[in-house]
Amino acid sequence: MPLGEFAIGRSSSCNLALADGLVSRRHALLHVGPETVVVEDLGSRNGVAVNGVRINGPRRLAHMDRVYIGSQELVLIDAAKLKEGTKETAGYIVCESCGAISGVAKRRCGECGKRLSSTAGKTLVEGNRVDSSSHAWGAEDTRTARALDVIGGIASKAIAMGRYEEAERMLLPHLEVLLERALKDRPLSDSERDDPDALFSGATNYALQLSKGLRDTKWIDWVFRIHTATGRLMSAETIEALHSLVRTTHYSKPQHLRHYLSTIQGQSSDYGASERFLVRRLEGLEQVVAAH
Repeated sequence: MPLGEFAIGRSSSCNLALADGLVSRRHALLHVGPETVVVEDLGSRNGVAVNGVRINGPRRLAHMDRVYIGSQELVLIDAAKLKEGTKETAGYIVCESCGAISGVAKRRCGECGKRLSSTAGKTLVEGNRVDSSSHAWGAEDTRTARALDVIGGIASKAIAMGRYEEAERMLLPHLEVLLERALKDRPLSDSERDDPDALFSGATNYALQLSKGLRDTKWIDWVFRIHTATGRLMSAETIEALHSLVRTTHYSKPQHLRHYLSTIQGQSSDYGASERFLVRRLEGLEQVVAAH
């Protein structure tokens, strides 16, 4: 979250708009500072709870605290603590089925709906500390698709409002994880429930939007690199977007595009007429880049 005030409510003017009948139009406010985050109930009809306890005034939040607003459950993630060897928790159960984390008061997993066992977290949770090698929110997040889906909804709203830097802060760690997994020839998500094509397409679209809004060529690099690593032929929409972005950003770094062209040209014998047309459009893009 950006520094300052972050409003949560049912109103579309809030930073996070929740379509929930139990949520007031302006329900709660997060005061985000360099070192602290404080949640405040804005006199809402149904109140705000932290870790299952209703608050009566401003409440300072800690890493992995759970905030309940209406029927929604939000988790505060401190990115700095994700890089540490262990992570503090406040008494949670890890679902044996999907690996999601739920509060101890929960009877069913919020991710897959399976009944939770009171001993489900014992292999992960010891003395209120979690082993990062198996924790679901580790740096190699195996639930990237679901995380990106949640964060992406908020980022899309920021993009629609022209707040591209804010959207980039939210999306950057998730897009970096996806690229890292692709470069290591690993699946983009380890969950069988996730659609890898939808995940890949959505992430590519976010990168293109960030490049357009920020006029930042590093996101063009990201698009070429992840397509090279996965060996995927770009969609017509992605190629057309790149033709436009290369011109508006004056993109002049041909190496990533050349590596990608080398990859897809090596497998072009398997392409049909439509795929070969896309390859020719990419070869034309190389000429545009060279002109800059």
